[in-house]
Amino acid sequence: GDSTGMLLLISTASPADVATAVTTLPGLGYSCSVSDDFGADFCQLPGSAPDAEEMIVARDGVWIYLSTSNRNGRAFLSDIASGIWG
Repeated sequence: GDSTGMLLLISTASPADVATAVTTLPGLGYSCSVSDDFGADFCQLPGSAPDAEEMIVARDGVWIYLSTSNRNGRAFLSDIASGIWG
């Protein structure tokens, strides 16, 4: 059957380590750009199912990872980023 859910992980590291990690994501299949929504690096990877995806927002030493299944997680992710960075 279909699954529905979200997995959210928020981590911190040095800003340099976070910036370096973002540069590795395109090699893993993510599409990345700077997002006006988040004021940060935003990377997205389609999931293994049509309604699944992985998203990463990275800025100022903070790494937010969100994996969704049958959910639109972008609005949720935007709220989280706003709560962290204002």
